[in-house]
Amino acid sequence: MEIYKDILGYEGLYQVSNFGNVKSLNRIILRSDGRKRTIKEKIKEGTHNKGYKRIVLYDNNSVGKSCYVHRLVLQTFLYQSDLYVDHIDGNKQNNNLTNLRYVTNSENLTFRNTVTKYKSKHPYVYFDSKRNQYRVYKFGKRFNSFEEAKQQAICLYGQRL
Repeated sequence: MEIYKDILGYEGLYQVSNFGNVKSLNRIILRSDGRKRTIKEKIKEGTHNKGYKRIVLYDNNSVGKSCYVHRLVLQTFLYQSDLYVDHIDGNKQNNNLTNLRYVTNSENLTFRNTVTKYKSKHPYVYFDSKRNQYRVYKFGKRFNSFEEAKQQAICLYGQRL
């Protein structure tokens, strides 16, 4: 079940869900020309920076701040920390609370060095975060699901785990 909570520092303006969705809340703002403008509730679409989803949040004074969604999820649902955030499955687009955890700098470097691209349960399948698809090692085709990529990897390389 998707649960939304207010984002710290942006209470009443924005909320983030445990699934990694960010929404702006209904509100009325005063424009620079003195007129009122109604902002309707909507899910914010983010941009991508090195594979990570990022959004800009605006305070009541229309000052914007760029934030990574994975950090917002952990800070809102767990606690605020200066530690690094790790995507457990290696997929930078999966900002589900169950896929995120805080790690130290050395743990983060260890994970990055051992799994530069998301390695799955099959050694020849990895997740291409730039294209949000699965790929098979040394095979040009991309797949939308892990199972399709795994079947192709088994055909090419066998069931070597």
